[in-house]
Amino acid sequence: MSDFILGNEKVRHHLKESIIKNTISHAYILAGDKGVGKSKIAKEFAMELICERDHSGCGQCPTCRQFLANAYPDFFYMDAEGKDSIGIERIREDIVADVGIRPYHGGVKIYVIDEADKMTTVAQNALLKTIEEPPEYVVILLLVRNISLLLETIRSRCIKLLLSAVSKDRIKNWLIENGTGEDIATVLASYSNGAPGIAKSMAESEDFAIIYEKNVEFLKKISEASINDILDFIEELKKRTAGFKEFINFLRLWYRDICILKLTKKIDNLVFIREESIILRLSREYTLKKINSIIDLIDETEIRLNSNVSSETVMELLFIGLRK
Repeated sequence: MSDFILGNEKVRHHLKESIIKNTISHAYILAGDKGVGKSKIAKEFAMELICERDHSGCGQCPTCRQFLANAYPDFFYMDAEGKDSIGIERIREDIVADVGIRPYHGGVKIYVIDEADKMTTVAQNALLKTIEEPPEYVVILLLVRNISLLLETIRSRCIKLLLSAVSKDRIKNWLIENGTGEDIATVLASYSNGAPGIAKSMAESEDFAIIYEKNVEFLKKISEASINDILDFIEELKKRTAGFKEFINFLRLWYRDICILKLTKKIDNLVFIREESIILRLSREYTLKKINSIIDLIDETEIRLNSNVSSETVMELLFIGLRK
């Protein structure tokens, strides 16, 4: 699949218009969930800013080609590098100490801080002076999931652009157009929760189709699963990159389908449409009270997985609770 940006046209249009009208701000906050396109939109804006062909972001001029090769000297990108926070040392060394140096090429230096809501308070305060009094050639983009974690003093000095989730139908149609089977595309569109980047990443994964089948096979027999079956499946989940949390999302969609069919008797809105016969059988076997208690159990399990409790123990209790 080719690189893409799906949705949030209003935000992209606003940024493009600011270049055309020469009303570019020195600092922006792009806020939205993971996978919704924050970093791609920030990089699209950066390439349009430096493009030699009327700021079109053509991808063909020497400057654009340099940018696409990650070799443009006046574009700086940082994130948390898998850590829980971005500390003051990185902000001071990579940004504060650098902004005073004029651009090497062209008239603008662009700094993108992804996961900016992970900056510590002291790191944010170190960045604040740069945001308050930036050189005329500096543009800073802060990409966040939770804008409230930024200091009010920073929020008030930035243009705030909120990125919204993309509709499931649009994600599904895009996946199908790019070669994903309709049944898998339906699952991914719901699973991604409006984040096309997540849907795309999973669709490109060679393992997803295999993971999908293993999950469904286990859920078919979960009500009669033995302790050994449960332990074996937990070991299987542990081998996956985002095993337990990924499966929780899958499980929630599975029981959502059972609940929908129980209440409406209609298959139109099922995520697991390929498993219609199994979902139908389970919707007849379970009472509505039982389905709701299972959904509550799934929610409780997700909370426990984010605590310090043993993940394996939490999943064992979940699966035992799903048995008849």
